[in-house]
Amino acid sequence: MFIQRIAAAAALVVCCCVATATAQEYDDLGEPSVAATVYQPTAYWYSGAEFLFLNVNADSGGQITVSFSDTTAPGVATTAFRDGEGVADYAAAPRFWLGRQLNENWGLRGSYFSASASESRTPHLNPAIPTTGTNFGTYTAWGNAQLTAVDLDVVRSFYMSDDWKLDAFAGARYGSFDVSSGIDSFGVFTTGNFVNLNLQNNCQFDGAGASLGFSSRNRLWGSNLYLLWSGRGSMLFGRSDMVARSAGTVASSPSAPLVGAANDDLDRNVPSTLDIIESQLGLQYEFRLLEMPYNCFVRCAFEFQHWNVNNQENRGAGFGGTIGELTTNSFASGGPGNATLLGLSLATGFTW
Repeated sequence: MFIQRIAAAAALVVCCCVATATAQEYDDLGEPSVAATVYQPTAYWYSGAEFLFLNVNADSGGQITVSFSDTTAPGVATTAFRDGEGVADYAAAPRFWLGRQLNENWGLRGSYFSASASESRTPHLNPAIPTTGTNFGTYTAWGNAQLTAVDLDVVRSFYMSDDWKLDAFAGARYGSFDVSSGIDSFGVFTTGNFVNLNLQNNCQFDGAGASLGFSSRNRLWGSNLYLLWSGRGSMLFGRSDMVARSAGTVASSPSAPLVGAANDDLDRNVPSTLDIIESQLGLQYEFRLLEMPYNCFVRCAFEFQHWNVNNQENRGAGFGGTIGELTTNSFASGGPGNATLLGLSLATGFTW
């Protein structure tokens, strides 16, 4: 599926390039540059769509450990895991924008970005507790991440030369951050011993604040190819939830089952901040569609983002004990999370 998305986006870029007829000069949002030889109005609309293919490393702010041990022959076995730190996976993410150039120097722009990733796999073994014997349990580590940003910016354009345009922008941003992870254990551990245990943690933030950034566009070799470099920094103020949970049942025949649950969610609706740093570096080709009044561009760039929730709180919840032949120890911790996104961007847009 991930490869199919890359192929579809690449096909979109190729189709746009094939449709070119006459090359003209436009900026990184599809706007006409100061060097354009064809008259363009100073007030117009512009829009675009960007598709990002990202490596997502999102940290839930905590860790989960769990171990099971049967030390009674003949079913001697021990297994232990240390995981539950978030998500490390690939994701495809969209970004859309719509803007209005008010005059040669000033404009307004709104944009939307959303990235989500999830994974499900066997949890990482705990190197501090060696695995021994054979057990028959099923163990799954899972993680989910959802990052969203909505921006409204005022843009000021500076024409440094015929080949260099610099946009500075400032505005308001709404952002949400939600990363959760867990370990599920289920099944017959050894003969006569059964486990059903769930541990999870979660860091979630919603808030709004200020955002500042720039976008630089430089013409290469007098052609319609441009070098682009942009950056943005944001500081958001809002509320966060940091939760750790554990719940399960452990049975060892003929003893009565050991049942327990803990939910450490006292850190709900806590005042927190979220800082976001973004940067993009790439190439852009600009053109006009044949027989159509649209100024267009296609872009390929590398993108980096880092999201970080700031809060001093850390929580934890555990489940454990010995029943019959089986000893269980587990603990889920939670705290402020973060995420790093790195990957390739393909974009296209036009003015009218």
